[in-house]
Formats: sequence, C-alpha cells, structure tokens
Amino acid sequence: MKTLTKHKPIDGMKPPLLSFGCIASLLCVATLVADDAALLAGKWSVKKVNDEGQKFTQTIEIKPDNKFVFQILGEDNQPAFLAHGDFKLEKLGPFNAARFFHIKAGAVDSDLNDLDDEYESVYVLGGDTWTLASNFDKDRQQKPALDVYQRVKSPTAQTLVIDEIEMADTPQSTTWFVCLEAKTPDGTSHRYYVAGKGYDKKQVTIPVGLELPKAKTGQKCSFTLQLDDIDDDACGDEPDNRSTGEFIVSERGSQYFKPEDHWRYTIRWHLR
Repeated sequence: MKTLTKHKPIDGMKPPLLSFGCIASLLCVATLVADDAALLAGKWSVKKVNDEGQKFTQTIEIKPDNKFVFQILGEDNQPAFLAHGDFKLEKLGPFNAARFFHIKAGAVDSDLNDLDDEYESVYVLGGDTWTLASNFDKDRQQKPALDVYQRVKSPTAQTLVIDEIEMADTPQSTTWFVCLEAKTPDGTSHRYYVAGKGYDKKQVTIPVGLELPKAKTGQKCSFTLQLDDIDDDACGDEPDNRSTGEFIVSERGSQYFKPEDHWRYTIRWHLR
C-alpha cells in the first residue's frame, strides 16, 4: 500500500488567494452599500407620540450628494426641529449601518449650530420601509428607539393659495396700502396689490387669494410684504415698511411674523 504524503502549500500561494478573497468581499460590500444608497434616495417619514401624548412626525431626506435632512414636525405639521449634514452607509460586522455626521441643527433653518456629535444606526431596508435602530450607539439623552420609516411618495404639484394676511399691528398711523410679492421654488414671482385699496386700522384681515402654481408640500415659499401711506409707493423700491420671510408649504397652515416692534401679522395658506 502506498503511503499518502501531505504536501505543504507552495510558498506564495496562500496570500494571493486570501488577497483575492478580501478584495472580492470588499467589492461585494461596496456594491451592497451603493445599492442601498440608491434605494434610500428620497424622503422617509414616521409618525410618533412623545411621553406627554403629543403626536409628531419625523422625516429623513437622503440626497444624491450623500447629504441628509432630518426634520421634526409638530401635530400642526409645522417644523419644530431641523438638522442636516453628511450621510454614509457602512458595514458593522453582519449589520448594515447608517452614519450621520458633520451635523448642523436647530429650531429653524436660519439658526442652525454645529453639533459636536455623530449618530450611527443599524438599519434594515425593505421595499418601502426603512427600519432604523436609533440611539443605541452610546448613552444619550434621547431614549433608544426602533423606528419604521415609510417612503414618502413624491407629491404631485398643486396650487398654493395665500388666503389672507391678518394684521395684528402695523407701524402705519394713517391710511396705508399693502403689496405682497411671493416666489415659488423655481423663482417665479406672483404679486398681490389692489390699486386704491387703503386701510386705516391697525388690526385688519386682508383677503389676498394669491395663487402660486406648481407648489408641493415641503417646499419653501419666500415673500416680501410692503406697506406705505402712498398708494403708488407700496410696491416700489423704497416703501415705508418692508418685511421678508418664508414658510414651509403644507396642505393648510399659518405662520406668525414680527418684523418690527409695532408690526405683527399672520399669513394663512392652503393647497388645492
């Protein structure tokens, strides 16, 4: 009977095989991560209830340039918190993870501060669901949570109607005239102005009915509101009073503004 002899592997054979295996594994991981990144592009939403029983909505929008926008909306669908920053998908052993870093956060978009922290959440991606295990990466003030986000379908364009402006106070002491110019996200301007229509009260509701086509929920509408005691100057370059602002378009909503000590007003709108 012949004796079977075990031969040692030839020097130099194992490293190339191992290297090939590592490269193949890395390429596979990179492909899976790239696939998930493409599938995650868009907006995701989950409805929640806090410890006080108040309802709110969290949304995460993943942008093509590996950026994210996180928002908390109150029960009235008005923004209460906003954060944005960089977004990256990684592998943590057998788990898929989403890392959120370089974060700026605050109550409103114009008052965001650098957040000296980053968040990493293990996730599972379904067809139209994105399950995130949040606040498990380290001890945080927020409680750990398992949130199932739903994909937000792209809204169809509608017409934004600015219904009215409720003046609670104005800086004008005599008869005054009003001019409102609003811009849609594409930069198109629409104006409300009624020649010869003056107001002599500080508290008055002005029926506007200004229509802005091709508007969608979640978009910003910017505007300029001007007052003057001379009719022809209300829409001019040097009015007595000018206020600029913006609001987030929703199905129906209102927003309060106070541009000056003696000027307070509320804009109301709806989509149709």
